[in-house]
Amino acid sequence: MALGDGEADELEKLLADVLRTIRENDQFIRNLKEEASDPIDADAEEDPVADAVEESVEYEEL
Repeated sequence: MALGDGEADELEKLLADVLRTIRENDQFIRNLKEEASDPIDADAEEDPVADAVEESVEYEEL
């Protein structure tokens, strides 16, 4: 089955998009693994003020 020039160009563009997406996803996963393995950064990102506000909320019984 022979492909026309237009179809071949479209397939090449699609393949390039797929390969770029795979590389981007791989980089994203590596970054997530690095963040997950570094507990110091995870603690620094928490908001102590927001945590304190959530803990201090008391509800009235109806």
